[in-house]
Amino acid sequence: MATFSLTYPKSFDRLSNLPIVNEHDEAVCVLQKIERSTIGKVLNTMLLIATQDSLPQHYETRTTQGTPLFRVQSTLFTKGISHQLIMPDGSILPIQRKTVQLLESSYSFTMDSLIFRFEKDFTSTAYLYCNDEKIASACYVENSIVREGIVYKLFHSDDTLFVALLASLYQSLFVGSN
Repeated sequence: MATFSLTYPKSFDRLSNLPIVNEHDEAVCVLQKIERSTIGKVLNTMLLIATQDSLPQHYETRTTQGTPLFRVQSTLFTKGISHQLIMPDGSILPIQRKTVQLLESSYSFTMDSLIFRFEKDFTSTAYLYCNDEKIASACYVENSIVREGIVYKLFHSDDTLFVALLASLYQSLFVGSN
């Protein structure tokens, strides 16, 4: 099992470029917060006023050289919020949201004929499945009441692309929406 981590800076509101490091403290990729457009900020403010809810932030993972890897993008439609996964080549994969319990959600998408599912359990640990096999997890690292970061674990691989995918999904769908 390969373990990777992301540590929050002291000024958490300044989350912009955070390195994700391996067990040897070497950066394998970077998680970056993508600012909304002016129109997106206006829509988000209107949504916040109307429903007491807001759009999730957009987050992207990049290589340590700055090349884009994965981005989860959320768009507001009349029927609700739609999520898309933007791939390294720029192609867009729709992410399907399904309610699995009263307030919990499961997200799924198909990539290269493989069905991926991403969901969080009651302990706030999120799991990434590929064809119903658990391949990775993500959870908070906490020190008493302060969240210090996130730990990513790959169960059968040490492929940094899975870490980048997991980080983008977790930050956008579960952390960034809270």
